[in-house]
Amino acid sequence: MHKTAQSWFTGGPSNDLEKTPSSLLADWNAYAATQDEGSSSDLGFDLEAAVRTANDKVSGTFNVVTKGVRDLPGSFQFATSNVPSGKSLMYFGLFLAAGVFFIFIAFTMFLPVMVLMPQKFAICFTIGCAFIIGSFFALKGPKNQLTHMTSKERLPFTALFIGSMVGTIYVSMVLHSYILSVLFSVIQVALFTLTTLTI
Repeated sequence: MHKTAQSWFTGGPSNDLEKTPSSLLADWNAYAATQDEGSSSDLGFDLEAAVRTANDKVSGTFNVVTKGVRDLPGSFQFATSNVPSGKSLMYFGLFLAAGVFFIFIAFTMFLPVMVLMPQKFAICFTIGCAFIIGSFFALKGPKNQLTHMTSKERLPFTALFIGSMVGTIYVSMVLHSYILSVLFSVIQVALFTLTTLTI
């Protein structure tokens, strides 16, 4: 009975007790070998080869797309190379906020008293316009913005607007002319609205 129980727990007949029992690792390797033989014949294809082929196809497709993007005629690369940096965006925001602040002050505080003090409105509005134009120089870069503003279709507006800014500062601070300050301020406001539409 002792031998029968021992053979039942060891998994073999009682006369095989003299053999050395196999280890767990050997049993697992034998099991895995039979499963590999059975799985390759049952499934009909090699799973590892299929994964390798799929990986090659995906990486090949990615390489073709990457090469196609690299070979675009400059438009995509030009667009991504002109993305502003965080520092440019920060300066753009600061200059724009300062410009909006000065224009807000000009319209809320000095426009109602423009009849009495047109020079203050003219100077405050001109400083605000200069900050707003400067914000675009900070965003796009000085060279790009200057090229943009001096292009053939924008050059007349740019020349008139900068001329009106210089003229406003001159008649307000040098000549102290009441009528010319009002005139140049009106011209500058009109040109500012036209120029901001074309910036």
